[in-house]
Amino acid sequence: NDRAVLRKYRGFDFIFCRNVLIYFDDVSRRRVVDHYYMALHEGGYIFLGSAESPTRINPAFKLKKTENHMVYYK
Repeated sequence: NDRAVLRKYRGFDFIFCRNVLIYFDDVSRRRVVDHYYMALHEGGYIFLGSAESPTRINPAFKLKKTENHMVYYK
């Protein structure tokens, strides 16, 4: 099943997923964001589109603002 396959993907330092989550329903979005959280190393970063915020879905993500961007990390 798809979930078993996704569990194999762990230990990422970076995940880039810009402007994808906006096309998912709430249940799918939560599933994807939770998987991203589990797939990241501690301190790993996720880069999303400006309209996407994983902290609304999984508050365990932390926000880091830079001069021009907002990124989230584990």
